[in-house]
Amino acid sequence: MSVVVIGSLIIDNTIYVQRIPNHGETVFAKSSLVSFGGKGANQALAAHLSGTDVQLIGCIGQDSEGDQYKKHLKGNGVSTKFLLHSNKYKTGSAFITVEESGENSIIVNPGANQEITPDHIDNYSKLIAKTDILLLQQEIPEESVKYACSLAKNCNTKVVMNPSPIKPTFNINDFPCDVLILNEIESEQLSGHKCPLKSIEVLGRLGVNSIIITQGPGPILLKHESNNTLEYSPPKVNAVDTVGAGDTFAGAFASALSEGIQIKEAIQFAGTAASISVTKPGAQGAIPSKKEIESFPL
Repeated sequence: MSVVVIGSLIIDNTIYVQRIPNHGETVFAKSSLVSFGGKGANQALAAHLSGTDVQLIGCIGQDSEGDQYKKHLKGNGVSTKFLLHSNKYKTGSAFITVEESGENSIIVNPGANQEITPDHIDNYSKLIAKTDILLLQQEIPEESVKYACSLAKNCNTKVVMNPSPIKPTFNINDFPCDVLILNEIESEQLSGHKCPLKSIEVLGRLGVNSIIITQGPGPILLKHESNNTLEYSPPKVNAVDTVGAGDTFAGAFASALSEGIQIKEAIQFAGTAASISVTKPGAQGAIPSKKEIESFPL
């Protein structure tokens, strides 16, 4: 029961507003929050809190933010053994605007996350070969993600790919994986179809064993092997902040899958985790524990 996450570590600077301003417009914030984020670290913490042993491969700067991040991860039980320290870049940062509906817009300065190279990943090939699940996103260099996918597949390690934030150059043929997790916007970008059911039908021809499309509060779609598309409804909640919900889903899903839980039950578990996370502000501070997820009323 183990998960390796290769991905980003970012300091989130979040502003809460009534609505996101138009171009050239000034609005006043209701509050602000500085917190720990980055899709890689978010997913690693979500997997750990879901009850799984997790190793995080990533990069931080030689700065106070990097030091604080390491202490934060250690304090929450996530190993920092495989974190690289960049002499060239500062720890990554993000600037997030969240409106009253919970929807958000994000600008990311990758910083030290740019330092994760294929050579760096190759140093941990034995670790990747021993793990049950390798979980990946795209806030680190694309060539590194591609290399990690190929390395894991050659080791027969199961790969869960969450290509977020999606890039125009993304081609699933370059990222061999067992499970592809997308949100409804990403599925439209890849398939060219706005209808999620049509999207998953098109994406199902790409040769990936399992495709999952999340739709916020809407049904989660699953195309598994050659079966028909299945739907799962996440619990209904009042959303406060959707930042990190997708990462919570991916981390909780990978955790459940690593424990041998069937993919359908893993999706239900992850959907509940993501629903809980949007009821609280911030990314990592909103991630629920396994006990919270299992006791949440459905």
